[in-house]
Amino acid sequence: MSRVLRPLVRLPWRSIPLRPFLARRSYSTPSTEQAQGLKTDYLDLNRVISKHGFTDYAQEYLGKPAPEGIRLVKAKLDVMIDGKARGLRYMLLRDACQCNLCVDEHSKQRKFRTSDIPPVIVPRDVQWDGKELQIKWSTDIEGWGPDHISKYNVAMLKDSRANPPRSDTGTMRRRFFWDKKTMEECQYWVSYEDYMNDETAFVKSMRHLALMGIIFVKDIPDSREMVEKIATKMGPLRNTFYGPTWDVRSVPKAKNVAYTNVSLGFHMDLMYMNEPPGFQLLHCLQNSCDGGESLFVDSFRVADLVRWRHPERFEDLTKLHLNYEYNHKEHIYNNSWPVFETEDGDPKNRVIHVNYSPPFQAPIISDEHIHKHWPEYRRAFATFAGEIERPYNAFQLKLNPGECAIFENRRVLHARNQFNTERGKRWLAGAYVDEDAVLSTFRKCRNAQYHTWQWTRVLGPRNAARAAGEGEATAENHGTE
Repeated sequence: MSRVLRPLVRLPWRSIPLRPFLARRSYSTPSTEQAQGLKTDYLDLNRVISKHGFTDYAQEYLGKPAPEGIRLVKAKLDVMIDGKARGLRYMLLRDACQCNLCVDEHSKQRKFRTSDIPPVIVPRDVQWDGKELQIKWSTDIEGWGPDHISKYNVAMLKDSRANPPRSDTGTMRRRFFWDKKTMEECQYWVSYEDYMNDETAFVKSMRHLALMGIIFVKDIPDSREMVEKIATKMGPLRNTFYGPTWDVRSVPKAKNVAYTNVSLGFHMDLMYMNEPPGFQLLHCLQNSCDGGESLFVDSFRVADLVRWRHPERFEDLTKLHLNYEYNHKEHIYNNSWPVFETEDGDPKNRVIHVNYSPPFQAPIISDEHIHKHWPEYRRAFATFAGEIERPYNAFQLKLNPGECAIFENRRVLHARNQFNTERGKRWLAGAYVDEDAVLSTFRKCRNAQYHTWQWTRVLGPRNAARAAGEGEATAENHGTE
């Protein structure tokens, strides 16, 4: 047997002829599930389905053949989209109808319940032109007349959610990764006036924030209230026990290391909460002290480096849950997060959030799983922490009065150098906006100015002169240190 199999094992797997082996098997009943991921044309779709023993229900349901690219089986409809066959259950298709009879055109709220749909619902007419699917139902919801037509465009059949996670405005959107050198060349600045009053400039700002996770606003009027105005342009303020907005300056007996003048290491805010804020703003009002520079690191880039260089350590950090706490007499918070959060918890998928805040870490000695795997977890955690501190990853900037940094709290790590309060003052006003609110703003910007959103790119130094000529703020013309 080994002499027979050895030549097959050595062959590339794609070249092994599987049909003779599969043909020797016989089954009592034909398969009723369509092969996934078919990359073929409509005729091949029909041929493959017939070959696998599907019963064609088009004559029974429609009284005629199904449109090209459509196949009706007992409980679902198969449609070819972008070269792939997708199976959609009739009941779930009916449930997804967004017509004015089913969804109020003003409130956007449903007029029916999923449980109102008959358990056996089938189409009586189907139209498909490759762009839009139209269905009339033979057994519709009670009260819906025979003229009711459900319509679905291709985008809706792919993902019917209002803001799909993998879209360019969703939680799993593609990002532009950066390090120190890249950020020094490509940092994005926008004037307060343009940010607040020029919608095209605001859309570009939000696009850069979605891509890079950090932008800067300049020429802000000298007022403590400005941080709230800048924040609420993106969404409602996130209120915490620090208040809707808060001040970062050195105070005696501070209950937070941020309210001292000592060096503050790289971290993310409020990891001890059930929903840490998605975005943070830091508006500089005074900064005449020696020191006090702000530092930023793209943790998604660092996570990508760890995945590339040490894939097993990356996977360990998706499993390592660290505890965080804020434990004072007035407020007690505690939560646990994996260092790397990935889509569906799969280490091979895209990173959604990074969770890292050493100043607020809590004990983990009661976790038996961590005790069991500590040697590999320690090695992985040390790799990540060491990469964060490498000089080529950290972008440093001393904010001047009238400047504000806006950054993604669960992507961009921030830190601060020590400063001397005996010579000068340092005062920053801060605010938070939840991720949901900002993602909504991203989508609203995309819908309002689709071409501006799509054609806004992160510009390197080669394009800086052109961008400056067009009035777009870049690292070369923002006029700060």
